[in-house]
Amino acid sequence: MVLFFGGWVLIYANRTVLSPLFKILALEWGLSKTQLGFLNSAFFLIYTLMQVPTGLLADRFQRKLVLLPGFLLQGLGVLAGGLAGGYFPFLLSRLATGLGQSTFYATQYALAQGAIPLEKRALGTSVINSGMAFGIAGGLALGSFFVYNLRLGWRVPFFLLSAFTLALTWLMAHVIVEKNDPIHPGRPGANEDGPPPGQRSSPAVKSPGVSRITLFSRDLTLSYLTVFSTMYGFFVILTWLPFYLQTVRGYSGEEAGLVSILVPFCAVPAGLLAGRISDLLGRRRSVMLGLLPFSTLALLLIVLATNRLWLILGLILYGAAGKLVLDPLMVSMVADVTPPGIYATAFGVLNFVGTISTVLAPAITGYLADLTGSFNSGFYLAASLQGLAFLALLGVREGASTVRSGR
Repeated sequence: MVLFFGGWVLIYANRTVLSPLFKILALEWGLSKTQLGFLNSAFFLIYTLMQVPTGLLADRFQRKLVLLPGFLLQGLGVLAGGLAGGYFPFLLSRLATGLGQSTFYATQYALAQGAIPLEKRALGTSVINSGMAFGIAGGLALGSFFVYNLRLGWRVPFFLLSAFTLALTWLMAHVIVEKNDPIHPGRPGANEDGPPPGQRSSPAVKSPGVSRITLFSRDLTLSYLTVFSTMYGFFVILTWLPFYLQTVRGYSGEEAGLVSILVPFCAVPAGLLAGRISDLLGRRRSVMLGLLPFSTLALLLIVLATNRLWLILGLILYGAAGKLVLDPLMVSMVADVTPPGIYATAFGVLNFVGTISTVLAPAITGYLADLTGSFNSGFYLAASLQGLAFLALLGVREGASTVRSGR
């Protein structure tokens, strides 16, 4: 769990370090807002396309052997970004980084869900997921502090993050042991004693028909739509918030980085609390339905706020009720209704659908800003999709999100 927490820290730091640098790159290479948005959209395009293939590979072969090459490639891609001399090579480095990150989501959640006790599933997943918040804060802080405060140049944060990523790859290679796998008793790292009493060694995952029913049931399909909608708003903020604060709200580069960190910092305690409440109640859907109206209001506050106080309150509210808090609840809900033998595949499909929005959000928001001369329309669209997420979640049957403990 510590390694997976660290993995999310570096993955999100490698994503968000770019956002505070948009203004510098735009001036250095003469880029439009659409071109800036495409840097993240291209990154998430390759990341999204690889989600289902990596999930299938992780369920068929040893998950560790799928995770490690990707994490190594991520570190090399970030290094190439720091060395890039222009827009096109930098774009290629982002594609390599996105490809490397694509192996992490499905593999680590599959390994983690098999290790965390069922009655602590949401809280344990929230602990791992809190690495995302620290990574967002770390990436924004690195991009702001080293460039705007220390004036070391925009390349230095990429070199540092690459070194940390390669070091964590080495640690994972030597520490992670895939064990106690009753689903694939003949696979490396499997439980040599075979499946537990009452469980077949050839489960439903062996049947393509059962797998399809499981992966695209009504409840999971609506869950996919919910994830798509909530992730769209999150990546509008993740990509454009520092740039928006600098160019629209008049913040300096240092101020924009510090204010943007409010979102992930507020998400850590809120996510742990929501996970604990979910485990105590034995429910995921009800907690998420209570959070979604607040995340919608928060996105609206960011553009409607007439002063800095209301803007900051909007960011705090989004951190406490947004995607980083909702995500572990959704992962736990999917795990509750999915056979363990297809965990990685189910998480791959979930993240594939969700990250389609991460391909669209940066580019669409940049395009709307170029077209209308304002970022407001991009934030309004993100808030509307939060409302769609609420409606989709209403269609998920409450029984489908109840943990299999008799509750």
